Amino acid sequence: MSQTKTEANSAADINEEDIAGYLKTHPDFFLRHESILETIKVPHQSGAAVSLIERQVTLLRSQKQQMEDQLNGLIQAARNNEQIVSHIQRFTLEMIHTHNLEDVITACQENMNNHFKADYVGMRVLVGDETNVHYLSGKDGALRSFTQLFKNRKPICGRITEKQRRYMFEKNAENIKSAVLIPLQNTQNLGVVALGSTDESRFHPGMGILFLSYMGELISASIARHIEQ
Repeated sequence: MSQTKTEANSAADINEEDIAGYLKTHPDFFLRHESILETIKVPHQSGAAVSLIERQVTLLRSQKQQMEDQLNGLIQAARNNEQIVSHIQRFTLEMIHTHNLEDVITACQENMNNHFKADYVGMRVLVGDETNVHYLSGKDGALRSFTQLFKNRKPICGRITEKQRRYMFEKNAENIKSAVLIPLQNTQNLGVVALGSTDESRFHPGMGILFLSYMGELISASIARHIEQ
């Protein structure tokens, strides 16, 4: 505590004349500390007009800040992607060790909840035992609401139809503000996975679907493997 007070008192004792005197006796100071020049302002005698040099320095500082912001954004995106890849790797191992279709469904739901920030997970399969609570009959009229999803063969993000929302999330449908639908397919339609969030901005049309597509392919391959067995 006493050291902190001493440092504070020392800083308070320093005035502009001291700084000016130091710079006069150390003319190479800014050569040894060039980074300081990026933040200080040195006005030029140009009247009311802004000198060309001052304008150029301002632009360079602005460009430097933009580049730093872009770099930080890329670093954060890389970290997020690395985390997602790690989740997919663990999920792949879980899929490898499943023994039947029920295992696939359970692992899928638990993984999506724990690692992909989905508040709710819904899953419907078009194959397997009709007594399975997740089974969707090919004769069920609700299947028509997923026709375009299967036709496009890729996930859709954002707002889904009322019928899709109620069918995939049932009693939790009213809590869903944004969602993702992932088609499960190989040579045939196998089912649908739905991720739901209470945050309307969590899943939106502009978000990337690459990793979601990977998940869909992985789940589809696991389902197909158990069907063949």
